[in-house]
Amino acid sequence: MLKTLIASLMVCLCSAFVLADEITLTDGRYLQVKCLEANERGVRVHLLESGGEVWIPWTLIREADRKTLRVRFSLESDDSNLVPAEEGLRLVTKDGDEHMGVPVAPLDLQSLPDEVTLWVGGKETAFKKNVIRMIEVCEVPALAAFTPEQLYQRKVKDGAPAADDVQGHWDLGRFCIAIEAPELAIRHLLALKLTDPEFQTETVARELGRMEELARNARVVRAIFDAKQEAYFKRFARSVQMLDEIVALAEITPMLKSQAEMTKEFVLKKRWEHFRSMVRRDYFAFMEQRIGKMARDEKITLKDAQKELRSTLHKDIVADLAAKHALDAKTEVQKMWEEREVHSPYSACYVSGSFIVLGRAPGAQEREQALQQALAKMMAQQQQSSSGGQNTNTAMPKFPKPPTADEWWMKLSDSGSRTDWMKAYYAENGRQLKIVGERKIDCDRCGATGTIKHGGAQGAVFPVTCPRCQGHKTDKGVLYK
Repeated sequence: MLKTLIASLMVCLCSAFVLADEITLTDGRYLQVKCLEANERGVRVHLLESGGEVWIPWTLIREADRKTLRVRFSLESDDSNLVPAEEGLRLVTKDGDEHMGVPVAPLDLQSLPDEVTLWVGGKETAFKKNVIRMIEVCEVPALAAFTPEQLYQRKVKDGAPAADDVQGHWDLGRFCIAIEAPELAIRHLLALKLTDPEFQTETVARELGRMEELARNARVVRAIFDAKQEAYFKRFARSVQMLDEIVALAEITPMLKSQAEMTKEFVLKKRWEHFRSMVRRDYFAFMEQRIGKMARDEKITLKDAQKELRSTLHKDIVADLAAKHALDAKTEVQKMWEEREVHSPYSACYVSGSFIVLGRAPGAQEREQALQQALAKMMAQQQQSSSGGQNTNTAMPKFPKPPTADEWWMKLSDSGSRTDWMKAYYAENGRQLKIVGERKIDCDRCGATGTIKHGGAQGAVFPVTCPRCQGHKTDKGVLYK
């Protein structure tokens, strides 16, 4: 009896586990639920942990989970793999405008023609070579380069399906759904239904219903498509404004309202990804500019430079980025910077000013004591020789004196070395960059020995702590992201 009861409980537990759905919300919360029903507004779920039922709007569910559920409840088709991205180009002009498109003709990026022509938004768009600042190969969404009609014509170029080709009409109909061409999708779905009424009856009926609603609201569908195109062209503010206007339409259907809201979420995500990339790139450029300006300031002291690097430089860079990209400094630029992805580290070196951050070199004090003892012994010998009637030179040898930190800073005429020193200092002390490694560069004065040989009277040679590296043997360098 007990074994039977345990077996029954195990069956129930396994059944509950199988029926559980895992949903991650856009704010990061994780839910275990049983999905009960769904419509264009959202999904009704039973909460397995706390009990009770709630409606969750689609816009609050992470994109991947939302797609899975909407396909399961027949609210959309899984056609995401039918229109792959195409190999194209990302082009940035000298004015800073960014464009993505597919070349009209094959291009050799090592030897650009006087004019580069791309398919952008269904049009051949030409860019003069002398206005192009940067160009690189990238994947371009097909709908960013071509119109749905153009993609359709390319698809059927090698032959449209025959009248009785059920699978051909089904495949082409799904393609038309994926490229957001409802009228073309209806044509092939109706041809399929006429040829074989029994072919995936429920699925075909569902897709026909969706496409017919989209076709009846062609103006709104086109507006949503145009808004999405604006996002591909990096005109995010315009795209969001257009979608907000669509959502506010009094006659909009629930399905189209949901589609507009999800398109807005897609646009905002693309906007965030784009500006996060720009913030990462421009942060280091602004850092170089501001540190370079400090390095060329002959009046700035080492103490003032260190203070600015520790406390104000990051704030100034964030303000520069906010102004350049029309972003909010705190809620956008700062957060984008914290989420940055830098694949290859940058490097900087304290050069001959490494002693400022490294302090006294190990062994330097012992060498100094040994030098003083040798000098005292030499002077005693000279005095002894002098008392014996011999003419000796009793002058103390002059050894090179290493500079203090302030002396090194003020006497440094090379602003490039100052710049490198400040970048290394900022990386380690500005609390905004991540140190990912260290570099050691041999001192070019002592050959990484930490000492130099200095001649004294009567051919005497003394090992003296290197005045450049001050006994550290190497310059300190850092790798940072």
